[in-house]
Parts: sequence; structure tokens; C-alpha cells
Amino acid sequence: MSQIVTMPQLGETVTEGTILSWLVKVGDSVKEDDPIIEISTDKVDTEVPSPFSGIVSALLVDEGATVEVGTPLLEIDGDQKPQEEDTSDLNHGDQFFAIEGEKKIEKKSTKKSENPIDTDIERGKKHKLSPVVRKLAQDNNVNLSNVSGTGNGGRVTRKDIESYIKSTKPTTRKEQEQSVNDVFEKSVISQREESIPRLRKKIAENMILSKQTSAHVMTSVEVDFEVIEQLRAENKESFKSIEGFSLTYLPFISRATIESLKEFPVVNSSFNLEENKLTLHEEINLGIAVDLNQKGLLVGTIKSADSYNLLDIARKTIEISKLLRGGGFEIEDITRSTFTISNNGSFNSFLTSPIINQPNVAILSAESVKKRAVVIDGPDGSDSISIRHIGLLSLTWDHRVFDGSTALLFLNAIKDKLEKTNWKQELH
Repeated sequence: MSQIVTMPQLGETVTEGTILSWLVKVGDSVKEDDPIIEISTDKVDTEVPSPFSGIVSALLVDEGATVEVGTPLLEIDGDQKPQEEDTSDLNHGDQFFAIEGEKKIEKKSTKKSENPIDTDIERGKKHKLSPVVRKLAQDNNVNLSNVSGTGNGGRVTRKDIESYIKSTKPTTRKEQEQSVNDVFEKSVISQREESIPRLRKKIAENMILSKQTSAHVMTSVEVDFEVIEQLRAENKESFKSIEGFSLTYLPFISRATIESLKEFPVVNSSFNLEENKLTLHEEINLGIAVDLNQKGLLVGTIKSADSYNLLDIARKTIEISKLLRGGGFEIEDITRSTFTISNNGSFNSFLTSPIINQPNVAILSAESVKKRAVVIDGPDGSDSISIRHIGLLSLTWDHRVFDGSTALLFLNAIKDKLEKTNWKQELH
């Protein structure tokens, strides 16, 4: 009896996905929960497991195709027996896997190739090549048996091929002259072209969508962090020895933001003009923007953040950051945020106007905290100059949803809580 596997909905706002690669082929025997396909959405790239066991009888969608949720992807027949492997052609079934974010593709040949690169593969050396690397090696007559792969699992990368080519100097005068001419011609315009990584492409698409969707406005306030800085200094060594990480300003800002969102629920909402609907979220799911070592940006979500104290928030922030940078996250870890914080101060920012993380209606940027000379009002009304730890908080908000008065009242609520809350009781 044949059964159809359809495109799953990988997140509540996901409506379509792109087929990156098939992990099975017609005739393969699969068991329930075996990975069968790799799919890319605007949220995450993930492997989809088989919902049942059987024999793959048909692949209904080509690699690279973008399909909507519910589209039939493949057919699995539970009544057939696995096909016996055809070993008459050593090239049959060989797979050349793309590396560094390129798509995985499967290439079949009906006859043995005389190309030395194909011969290397046929002899069982199992070089894992992307199409770009394969073409580069072929164009330069590179014998893969002479190239050591430095990629994951011994994969031969583009840099490996280029390094090998550079190390092979011209042996004749004519070749040397040609090499000099090539260098001269290329030196006129020095540039390097690279394909755009999939994550960067998704970020670009989401940023453009957000700017086209929301009416972005940025507002900022100045915050005196001196009391928090003194508390951090007092507990610096003991906190790190117990928790294993440093106590930063971000957990304090997060807690003050969460409490302020309770007072201004419209900032913790979603807005759909086409459906004439404003959704005020009862839960506060705090999104934390995480830099992936300059390779991209993801927003990790701390679900029900309003149920945690200062210490819990600090732990959850470190936990989600490590999870995203390690790559072991699930779709639930990066979706369903209702408000987002971007900690630009960790990169020594002064003032940032971040782009709203859809479908949120606002995003807070925590800027760097510096020692500055400020005027302090004395109890008797006198003024004095003092050195204090000062930093800015900037809020980008959707002017379709609320106005400047709400934005500033919300920001000042965060400011007051940061400056006046007795944080020591939440730290222990």
C-alpha cells in the first residue's frame, strides 16, 4: 500500500520550503524516523524524518524546487521489497555532496569516465566534492589522489584545490611567461567573488520584508547603570566561579524589559493590517539576537520569560546562545518570539537602529555602557559632577501599531527599573 509524504509545516509562520537534497532514492528501504529529505525554510534548514516505514517508490519533487506546505514530496510503498543494489557500474549511485552551504546533489553516470578525477572516485577514494570544486579540479587537470582534503570528513574543498594549483609552478618558460601575464591582467582589478551563503540570503530576505512591512521609527533614552555596575563588581568573581560565565548587563536589561512589557502589552503584540487584527500576547517570549561568529544572525527564543528571575534569565541567555552557535537547535528554539533584544553593546556600539524581527512590533538595542561625567541632583537641590556608568537603550518600533508617547513611556519604564530595582535579591 502506497503512502504519500507531504511538505510539513516547520513553524507556525512557515508556508513553504525549498528542497535542498534527497537523502534517499527510488528503491531505498526506509524505517520510520529515518531522515529522508533536507529542507530549507526562511527559519531554518532541517532534515525531515520519514513518518512510516517502507520502500521509496517515487520522488515527486526535484531538488532546488520551492513548494508550499502540504505538497506531495515522495511516495513510499510498504508492500515492495528492497531492490538489489546494482554493482555492475562502479559510478552508479555515487553522490557528490556540496560543502559550506552549497546544495547537495546526486549525479549518476551510465559509463565509466576516463577523466582522472572520476577515476579517483571510482577507485573508492570517496572524495566528497561540490560541483564548484569538481569543475575547478577538471579545468586544471588536478589528480585528486595528490590533494589532501581539509574539510569535514576529509572533504576536498575549493581552497584545497586552489592551494594545490598554486604549489604547482610552471615548468616551461612559455608557461612562466603566461603565468606572469595572467597575474598582470588580474592585478588591474583585484577582486574575489563568492556565492552568498544560504543563511545570509535568508537574513537579507527577512530584513527587506521587515522594512517593507513595518513603519520603522527609532527612539532612545539614557540609563544610569552605576548601581548595577557596583553589584556586578561585588559579585564578579563569585558569580563566575559558581555559574561558569560572566554577569553582564544583558540579564538586567532583559528583566527590566519583561516587567515593562507587562505594563505596555501593545509592545508585546503582533499586527496584521490585511486581516484587521491586533494580537496581544499573554505570554512574553523573549527573543535574543545571537551573532554566529560573524557568519550570520539568529534570534533565539526564551519561552515564558516572565516566569524567570534575574539569575534564570542569565542562565537561559547563555544556554540559547551556545545552542545556536553550536548548530544543535530546533525550529522551536528560533520561533514564536513576541519581543526581541539585540545586545549591540557587546560590540562597543554607541547607538543602533535595529530592524524589527517580524512578526514582532518592536526591538530593543542594548548599547555599550561607558564611564561618563554626569550632573547629579543632590537631596538639597544642589548639582554636582560625578563619574557614572552610562549607556543608551534604543527602541525601533512599528508606528502602525502605537505612537511615540507609548514608545517613550515604555523605554522610561525600563530605565526606571534598571536604576531603582533592588537587583541584589534576585541575584541570590
